[in-house]
Amino acid sequence: MADLEIEDIQWFHQLTLKDGRVTQGLVDMARHEHLYLFDRLELQGKSLLDIGCWDGYFSFMAEQRGARRVVSLDNPDFRWGGLDGYNFLHRHFESRAEWRRGSIYDLPDERFDIVLCYGVLYHLNDPLSAMINSFHAALEEVVFEGLIYEDRQPTLFLLAPKELDGDPTNLYTMSTAYVEKVAAMCGFELVDSQMRHYASTALRRSLRKSQPRTDRAAMRFRRVAELTPAYKESCFSVAPKGLLKARGQ
Repeated sequence: MADLEIEDIQWFHQLTLKDGRVTQGLVDMARHEHLYLFDRLELQGKSLLDIGCWDGYFSFMAEQRGARRVVSLDNPDFRWGGLDGYNFLHRHFESRAEWRRGSIYDLPDERFDIVLCYGVLYHLNDPLSAMINSFHAALEEVVFEGLIYEDRQPTLFLLAPKELDGDPTNLYTMSTAYVEKVAAMCGFELVDSQMRHYASTALRRSLRKSQPRTDRAAMRFRRVAELTPAYKESCFSVAPKGLLKARGQ
């Protein structure tokens, strides 16, 4: 099949190509990198796993900023757009990034310096196993971004089908304390965060209650110990790979 042109692709990521053209994605990723804490990562010489890579913006930018190896993981069967955008950009940037069809519940049998998990957790029916897998796969850092609300209690907020934006794949939001608690059980500590504040002034933000249905955040964690949560595999709908490895299964 002939290569598709930029106009023929259903894009999610908006980015500028080498020739100045701009892909017609939903989000201008270059302008919003700070919302994902991506602009604060030291990528030179690092290996990186991009979970839920979609068109591959973060994979290709990590490569261009010095990452020595990038693995892009996704399953295009569960989203619109397919692989057209990723394949186009891979050719356009003459990339060496490795695309793999896969699931956060069955990550590659290797570990990476940095793991990115952007816009994934709130689409999952078992976010705990997914987070444990992500932490286990990381040697140094993990960054999560998604529907995360600020709260001191480690809570999940269940969404009914189509309750949020009419999207039946939105299942859970979670509190910042929930993410931090799972991180601590996996040997990670919080080093950076970016909350999306929609109130217009500092006073209004200080008075604003957290919104479990809509708030978004990015949270960056760094490994401080090699830990595995003391759960039994039978507690999970999908057994985390890290637990199985720790028990020699």
